[in-house]
Amino acid sequence: MSEDSYEGATAGRVLVFGSSGSVKFPTAFKNAMGTDRGLMVLVHKDRLIKIFPLDSDEVLFLSLEIGKLSNDFLTKLSQIFKRAGLVDLLFSTGVCLRGTRCFYECYFNPSQLSSDTNELESSLKVLDGVQRVLIQKVEV
Repeated sequence: MSEDSYEGATAGRVLVFGSSGSVKFPTAFKNAMGTDRGLMVLVHKDRLIKIFPLDSDEVLFLSLEIGKLSNDFLTKLSQIFKRAGLVDLLFSTGVCLRGTRCFYECYFNPSQLSSDTNELESSLKVLDGVQRVLIQKVEV
């Protein structure tokens, strides 16, 4: 059955990652996404790649190294995000590696921020348990 004639919930395609670093992305997938840009995120723990459609090339990556990932931490983080205008994340995850290093990471479009990234960084640094804050542009 061709991918163009199937109208179910998912679509799959085997990709070959060439030594040149190129991957052929199926035209039908690009058309279904409705854009010619996408954010590709590799989730190291699961060895899973996710692709999110984008309207713009502007994407920021935020990484917080924290002492412990808890519901209380996530509640306070959510309040900081809301005050900063950061309400529409492209992707987010929280994970503890080997039980000793915990991270909360997300990707977002910076145009939604009601303040600048320095102000966001400052408010995150004082959050209880945060050991390191990194905000950087995602390369095209």
